[in-house]
Amino acid sequence: MLNQWLESFQVLYLFWMIIFAATNLAVSIIVYRDARLNRRPALGMTPVMWWAVAFSVPVIGMFVYWLMNHSTLNRNIKP
Repeated sequence: MLNQWLESFQVLYLFWMIIFAATNLAVSIIVYRDARLNRRPALGMTPVMWWAVAFSVPVIGMFVYWLMNHSTLNRNIKP
């Protein structure tokens, strides 16, 4: 009985890890593509650096990217 429960737990754990990894990769790619389109990225970071931040800490990295590039904190003065 215990072995059956452990096997089902392992399958569920593996399923959630695959979902997490796919979501993490998708968020990182979205941040990278958007950073490539910015003419003047915040903090002078390259798109690859933003990708690394978003990949390392997905939720916080994407939030920081949005905060620095798309929120009202971004003070790009348009000529």
